[in-house]
Amino acid sequence: MQVLSIYDKDISELKKCFNSDAYGNIKKLPSDKSWEVTAQESLVLKRDMAYELGGGMNKAISSIAFTTSRECVSDDGVYLMGEDLQDIKEDISYARFTFIRLNESYIKDIQEKNAEALHAALRAVDYVRYHNFPKGYMMRISSVKEREPVRVSKQAIADGMTFSHIGSEMINAYRKRKEVEAVQIYFLTSKTADYELLYDKAHRIEQITDSLNHMFNGLVMDCSSCKSRELCDEIDGMKELHKNLSSI
Repeated sequence: MQVLSIYDKDISELKKCFNSDAYGNIKKLPSDKSWEVTAQESLVLKRDMAYELGGGMNKAISSIAFTTSRECVSDDGVYLMGEDLQDIKEDISYARFTFIRLNESYIKDIQEKNAEALHAALRAVDYVRYHNFPKGYMMRISSVKEREPVRVSKQAIADGMTFSHIGSEMINAYRKRKEVEAVQIYFLTSKTADYELLYDKAHRIEQITDSLNHMFNGLVMDCSSCKSRELCDEIDGMKELHKNLSSI
């Protein structure tokens, strides 16, 4: 079994959600815009921020899923449902989903030869999100709390920052990895979006990633004692994948 196919169903289901009437008009934004990216995190203090995406009691959702399927991720793209950064005036609920297509031959080759190398490749791509710092756009990522509020500075808004700029720079960062063939980023600020449902979807994707990490790190075959047992029972191919990885 190809390891990354376990995300495909969730990517497809999320895209169906995004195209439903409840999420409003989905807009494809330019993905070739540039914005200054700093070497270290762009600190935005409260007094300097225009607003915070996902601030306060608002939802702040983020998740990343991988695939090798062109059907799931055909090409690069930045998409928006809701208001763009220039139109937002206050703290609101926010979500960002990133879908990344990796080179199938490369993944298949290292999967067959070395589980540790495969794990390292996936983690390296995943870690890109923690090392991308658009100036005036401070992502406060908490993988433990599964939240990603973002402080946007007044100066960035004055300078014309949009999601197109942010998405383009994120894609550029991911595309520097040789394994990455295409990246699609979906930003949601829509007031009609079902953020509870989106959280559940994001949580499930993170559970899949956590389960993969567990398999790569431990490769314990005692399913009765594994914390990922329920997820393995639910997702087609997860147990098969676990057995395949344990034999590498």
